[in-house]
Amino acid sequence: MLLSEAYRPARPNRALPSRTGADTLGVLQKRLIRTLAPYLAALLSVALTLLVVGALQAQAGTTLPTALLLYLVPIILAATRWGRGPAIVAVLTAVVGDDLFFVEPIGTLSIARADEGVGLVLLLFTAIVTAELADEARRGAEKEREASIARRSDELKTSLLHAVSHDLRTPLASIKASASGLRQLDADYSPEDRAELLGAIEEAADRLDRLVSNLLDASRLEAGVLRPHKQPQELGELAESVLARLHPLLQGRPAALVVAPDLPLVDCDYTEIDQVLTNLIENAARHTPAGTPIEVRLCRAGHYARIEVVDHGPGIPPQQRERLMRPFERGSTLIAGSGLGLAIARGLVEAHGGQLWVEDGAPSGARLVFTLPLGSDV
Repeated sequence: MLLSEAYRPARPNRALPSRTGADTLGVLQKRLIRTLAPYLAALLSVALTLLVVGALQAQAGTTLPTALLLYLVPIILAATRWGRGPAIVAVLTAVVGDDLFFVEPIGTLSIARADEGVGLVLLLFTAIVTAELADEARRGAEKEREASIARRSDELKTSLLHAVSHDLRTPLASIKASASGLRQLDADYSPEDRAELLGAIEEAADRLDRLVSNLLDASRLEAGVLRPHKQPQELGELAESVLARLHPLLQGRPAALVVAPDLPLVDCDYTEIDQVLTNLIENAARHTPAGTPIEVRLCRAGHYARIEVVDHGPGIPPQQRERLMRPFERGSTLIAGSGLGLAIARGLVEAHGGQLWVEDGAPSGARLVFTLPLGSDV
């Protein structure tokens, strides 16, 4: 018996609890901890450096002027990771700590020798300049990363507009033309013609539904809000259900399903892995010659389940494989499509803790492979 296409237990609706005073206090505490954590980390790194300097000077039996350079390590670390505020705290802590523990008279902030005072002043000046430069470098890197994200966002928007202007309009135009024909009162359609027009409407509506679903999934993956709801699943039955549903798309192609007998149940989100297999099989069916076979193979590979979709078409050139996993990338193909199927499949697999990649088929074609973790107790 085949599993349901959208197996997911229903969840009861629950009213959101009102926020109490204790909840508000907890939120404030968490914010305070997040704010103070970089400063505490900077203090800890300076404390560790003081211990290292103390150990070196104890081993040498004298004061080591060059040991002052060691304080630049926690200062640069604080500036590059946590910003200017923690870096300034690290600078002041290093200067005060060195004066208290290693400058005569020990335990006071007074300085007996002029050269040691000059050394501390140079340390303070060098540390502040270094912290400023490191903080500027960090902020420059953040701006560059934000600019890169903005450029990628503009590219995605352009690709989305292309998808909307072409891939959405095509099925809409087909639906409108067929519906307009059926509404003509003076048209004398035979039952076969009427069934053909209704079939065209249904096919275009299905295509439109898949495209909108892909766009929604892509936006959820981009926002990082798509979370799998895992249940133990029989992948063989899931794959069988997908192949049965896609039988009209395969148009008489030989479709084989091979399941290894030692494959256990796999914790996964049925609907999402169904979507992954659907995208991979549709991709294979669209980009291979009619009549060529498609095979789905499931086996165990160590602590992972390995799922393969094998076709016997022209294959995918190695230089295009990684690029085709990006949203709206379609490579050099002339086949219509949005370029979202493989990107969504990879995102869903990675959300499960697996990987998806392309291999060469044997003796020809492409092999789309993804893995899903089995769990430590399997």
